[in-house]
Amino acid sequence: MSRTNRSHGNDAWNVTVIALVVVLAGLLYVFGAAMSGDSLRLTESVRGAEVFDTRNLP
Repeated sequence: MSRTNRSHGNDAWNVTVIALVVVLAGLLYVFGAAMSGDSLRLTESVRGAEVFDTRNLP
């Protein structure tokens, strides 16, 4: 295998890993915002989600 082919293979893996990290970061942000209740509209947009406001409970 020539050195040029290895370089293209490594570039493809690098792009794949970066894309995966971006997608996972986006999912983490969306689910984190939904779980924390930062945005009521975001939580309500999840089908079947129930909103519990526990901020004023003792």
